[in-house]
Amino acid sequence: MAIFNLIYLSCGIVGLLLLAYKIRALRSSWGSPRVVALISTCFFSAFAVLFAAPANITWINWSSGVPNFAALLVYGLVVCFAGSAFALVLYWRYPAVQAWQRVRLIIVSYTSIVAAMIVLFFKSEVDEERQVDFDTYYATQPTVAVFLFIYFVATGVGCGGQAYHCWQGSRDKAISARPWLALGLRWYCAAALFPMAFAVIKLFVLLMNWAGERSFDVLSTTAPLMASLSMIPLVIAMALPVFGPRRPSPSLWLRRWRTYFALRPLHRALVHVNPAIVLVAPGKFLNPHHRVRRQIIELNDWRWALTPYFDLSVGEAATTLARAASLPSDEVVAVVEAAQLRAAGSSRRSSPAKRRPASEIVDGTDLAAEHDRWVRISRAFQHSPIVDAAVSDAARVGGNE
Repeated sequence: MAIFNLIYLSCGIVGLLLLAYKIRALRSSWGSPRVVALISTCFFSAFAVLFAAPANITWINWSSGVPNFAALLVYGLVVCFAGSAFALVLYWRYPAVQAWQRVRLIIVSYTSIVAAMIVLFFKSEVDEERQVDFDTYYATQPTVAVFLFIYFVATGVGCGGQAYHCWQGSRDKAISARPWLALGLRWYCAAALFPMAFAVIKLFVLLMNWAGERSFDVLSTTAPLMASLSMIPLVIAMALPVFGPRRPSPSLWLRRWRTYFALRPLHRALVHVNPAIVLVAPGKFLNPHHRVRRQIIELNDWRWALTPYFDLSVGEAATTLARAASLPSDEVVAVVEAAQLRAAGSSRRSSPAKRRPASEIVDGTDLAAEHDRWVRISRAFQHSPIVDAAVSDAARVGGNE
C-alpha cells in the first residue's frame, strides 16, 4: 500500500501544482473554450490520480458512507479527463466553430457515459470495500461488468483520440515550423498513451475474467500505477510551449561561456577606463548571456572613451605588419583595433593629450558578428606579436620625437 500511496499522492500533488499554475496564468482568458478544456483536463487528471491513492480511497468511502464510492468517483474523473483531453486537442487542431461541432458530441457522449456509470454502480451489489482490486473482484457481476466495460472503452477512445490528433498536429506544416510547440504536442501524445494502455490492459483482464481466466489479475492491479505516471509527460507537454522558447539550447549556453572567458582578459585590461559602469544584475551571475551582453556593452563604451587617444601611426604600423603576414581581412581589422586599444589605454594613463586621431572602425551590426569581432580583438590583444610590435614601434617613435 505504501508504494501505491507514494506514487498516487506524488503525481496528484504535481497535478494540483500544474492546475494552480494554469489557472493563474490563464485567468484573463477564461471565456475561451480552449482554456476551459485545458483547465478541465488538468483538474480531472489531478484529482483522479490524487483520489486513487489507497489512503484517500479509505477516507472517501468512509466520508460518503457508501462502500467503494471512491471507485465510482475516480473512474468518473478518469472518463471526464479522457473526454476533456480529447476536446482540448480538437480545439488546438481546428478553428473554434469547426471544433465545437465535434466537441459537442464528446460532451454529450461522455456525460451520458458518466450518468450510465452512476446508475450501474448503484444498481450493483458492491458492499465489500476493495481498495486496489475492485475491478477483478466484481468483474463477473453483470452490472459491474457493464460499468467497467463502458469505463475502459470510453477512456481508451478519449485518450486514443488525444494521442492521434496530437501526433497528427505535430506533423502539420504550420505547427512543425514552431519546434517547441510540435515537441509539446508529441509529449501530449505520450501522456495519452499511458491511460490508453491502462484501459487496454484493464479491458483485456476484464474479458479474461469473463472467460474464467484469473491468471492476469495482477496486471489489473498494477495498471493504474502506469496510468498515474502520465502526469509526468503531461506536465512536460504543458511546460514546453511556454518555457521552451525562453530557454536557450545547452550548446548556445556553452558557446556564451566560451565567449565570456575569451573576452575576459581584454575586459580586465580596459576596466580602468571607467570601472563604474561594470554591472552584473542581481541573480544573473551565472547567466552567460547576461554576462557576455554586459561585457560587449562595457567594451564598446570603453572603446569610444579611448577613441580620442587612438594614434594613427599605431594603426598604420599594425596594418602594415598584418598585411605582410598575409592575415585575413577580419584578422587585420582585429589586430589594428587591438593595437589601438593597447596603445590608447597606456597613453590615457600617462599623457592623454597630443595624439593624432585614428580612422574610425565600424562596429559589427549583428549580435553574433559583434561577439566574434570582440573575441578576435581580445585574442589579438593578448597573443598577437604584431600588436606588441606596432605598439613598441609607436612608443619608440614617440619617445624619439
